[in-house]
Amino acid sequence: MSELTAERIDWARAPADTLVCEEKEIYLRDVVQAILDGLETPEEVMEELALTDLDAGTENIPAILEIFVPVINAWKSGSCGMGCAGCTGSCGD
Repeated sequence: MSELTAERIDWARAPADTLVCEEKEIYLRDVVQAILDGLETPEEVMEELALTDLDAGTENIPAILEIFVPVINAWKSGSCGMGCAGCTGSCGD
């Protein structure tokens, strides 16, 4: 994936089947699952998914974590507080 393409991806709106690392067939859903499993750093996620710094697409991991870690942690704690813009949740607000 070229850097130009990577910059265009809105990870917050990307479908779960968006490729993150084509070489190893790692999808956005795989990274999000790792976050759901409690991993919060690029190093932890890359280790879990058997990725190295040499694998194309791994430069996207920090951007994905930046979006999903706070949202998932807030969801798990039951206190979103992120505002309602673009939310598809059902918190009642």
